[in-house]
Amino acid sequence: MRNTPSLQNWLTRLEVLSPTTAGKLQVFGLRHPSPSPLAYVTLDEALNSKLLEITEVDGGGNVPTLKLSNKSDSMVFLMAGEELVGAKQNRIPNVSIMVAAGSELPIPVSCVEAGRWRYTSRKFSSSGAGAHSKLRAKMARKVKDSYRAAGQPLSDQREVWDEVASKLGKMGSHSASAALHQVYEDHAKGLQDFVESVQAPDDCCGAVFAFGGHIAGIDVFDKPSTLSKLWPKVIRSYAIDALEEADGSPAVTPEHVKEWLQKAREAKTEKYDSPGVGDDVRFDSDALGGGSLLVEEQPVHTELFAATKGE
Repeated sequence: MRNTPSLQNWLTRLEVLSPTTAGKLQVFGLRHPSPSPLAYVTLDEALNSKLLEITEVDGGGNVPTLKLSNKSDSMVFLMAGEELVGAKQNRIPNVSIMVAAGSELPIPVSCVEAGRWRYTSRKFSSSGAGAHSKLRAKMARKVKDSYRAAGQPLSDQREVWDEVASKLGKMGSHSASAALHQVYEDHAKGLQDFVESVQAPDDCCGAVFAFGGHIAGIDVFDKPSTLSKLWPKVIRSYAIDALEEADGSPAVTPEHVKEWLQKAREAKTEKYDSPGVGDDVRFDSDALGGGSLLVEEQPVHTELFAATKGE
């Protein structure tokens, strides 16, 4: 276990903005005075340039691992939970990963399509969506346990499948292959309304999201440009869960958000070697859990989720 005072100090400097509300979702922008100088491109940018390829590890495939080949001269950032569709079944990265330029890397993933194990394409593409926040929170807890036990960021695949099945049922979606992506297709219009009505907060590098009268989680990046690029995926992750909530929940206040962020700053942290470039920091607290990818001591992506009752 290694302390991470630089990360805690960085979190201390986050400014919480007044919330924007869309339907049952509240969004509190987070502004930081010192964006990082790191240079990298996002998953979608790299795939669109055709300088990044993601495939099964071999012809037979291996559920918890994919092969990534970065043929560009830039580092590539993959956010935890971004959905990769195609090949033998749809997957999501277990953790956020930075891939070195000109490198090939095995990446740890989870399946979000339990009923298919056959090729629909040889390479993966981006769906433009990702895992919903409740699934991401469950995976973050299991990743912490896996790092401690085995030194690797593995999920509980059965738990992932169970959560996907639960989400399909709650949202009234049916998929012959039990694909999480079906939920996003069925609710595409409602989710697009969220994206259009709540833009990425100006000059912000992240946001805290709340619904149902409580904080759900936070996604914060090292600079505003990354938040802007990933905003549609991030807000959909929380909006798809907010759609389940009943009307009439009390609003979360900025003071509540500041108190919750203080708990994040005070949480115990454990630092592990990331599957890619940098370190993966795991947060350990009764109030929240999650992780942060540090590259050259810059917090490229921090995802934290509020603990729910019974955890």
